[in-house]
Amino acid sequence: MELPGFQILQSFLIAGFWIAGATLLAEKVGSKAGGAIANLPSTILVSLVYVALVRNPEFAAEAALAAPLGMAVNTLFLFLFIVMLRFHLIWALLASLAFWFTMAWTISLAGDITVLFSLTFYFIAMGSAFYLLEYRLKIPSAGKQKRVFRWWALFVRALFAGTVVASTVIISTFANSFWTGIFSTFPAVMLSTMTILSISQGAKFARAVGKTMVLASINIVIYALAIHYLYPTIGVLWGTIISFLIALLFIVLIRPYLLRMR
Repeated sequence: MELPGFQILQSFLIAGFWIAGATLLAEKVGSKAGGAIANLPSTILVSLVYVALVRNPEFAAEAALAAPLGMAVNTLFLFLFIVMLRFHLIWALLASLAFWFTMAWTISLAGDITVLFSLTFYFIAMGSAFYLLEYRLKIPSAGKQKRVFRWWALFVRALFAGTVVASTVIISTFANSFWTGIFSTFPAVMLSTMTILSISQGAKFARAVGKTMVLASINIVIYALAIHYLYPTIGVLWGTIISFLIALLFIVLIRPYLLRMR
């Protein structure tokens, strides 16, 4: 199969600048709304759209079923990042990335994993991580921060996120649907957001945003499940739009709880 170079370039540019813009906006509205905005479907949205274009909508719909398992690993990745950030950003990066790749490799050896198992694993992982952050570690939320705009920060976000999404499209031309789904949920937004927030606003604000992102990650799972059912029935365009609106509606519904968080 010939690699669709133009589509890969498009995925790099669209995903990179979309995610960069979304995380920049998130910093201006505080940790509660910011974490929810930053964790709206972005990397997975663009990845699955281009996977559908490169392969077909049915393949992308099947790949979406791996998202709950991928997000389970991501929430644990983010939890470890938040915990380790109290020591140093470098330790947080090393520990969380080592954990993510170890878990991805372990999952690859597990063979066929059912959707029910993936969903169960996700909700246990997300629920446990959020409970520990909110009620045991008692990480406080933070208001909007004063931030001097830096072009290098915007560029780093765009470069990192765009590279991950474009790599997912390339992987999809060789890998099966399971691994495509796993890499479509690589924590590009979480990693880039937490890293840049730690540098620009400090560990306290980054940890507050990360706590919200753990809970808001449910909308990614909802989005992926909607894609699985909508892509084969109504196509890529409307399937993407409706699935995103469903994920956005979930964020609106949990907003009252977000406002009551510590």
